[in-house]
Amino acid sequence: MTREFLENLGLEKEVIDQIMKEHGKAIQSAKPQDYEKIKEENEKLKERISDLESAVKEYSGYKDQLAEKDKIIKEYELKGLKYRIASESGIPFELASRLTGETEEEIKKDAEMLSSLVARKQPLPLKNTEPKEDNDPYKKLLSNLKGE
Repeated sequence: MTREFLENLGLEKEVIDQIMKEHGKAIQSAKPQDYEKIKEENEKLKERISDLESAVKEYSGYKDQLAEKDKIIKEYELKGLKYRIASESGIPFELASRLTGETEEEIKKDAEMLSSLVARKQPLPLKNTEPKEDNDPYKKLLSNLKGE
């Protein structure tokens, strides 16, 4: 109900004022007792919602970033596993990246196959084991001059 509506009905201004006053009292009595408290809580909740919405926008890309980081970590773990298995199998580190498989058992199986194909180098002897022969022509010439 508005003042215009009452004026259009042809009521006098004093009557309209009294009606509006009583109408205001009725509205005030219909309000809950803790109306102001509810209004304040509503404002606080609206602020909280806006804060949460901004936080959601801020953290929206983190799932993708975490998935990417997990993928990188898995790659490094797999690479470390390959190097460890290559070391245990006697495969040169240069060939460790050639090992295939996703699990330790698969990589070990591939390492066994690769190690059978890779020729293992024998350690070099510490001392010359060849018989000593003097094939040096200057030594022979010197020994001939000495009369030996």
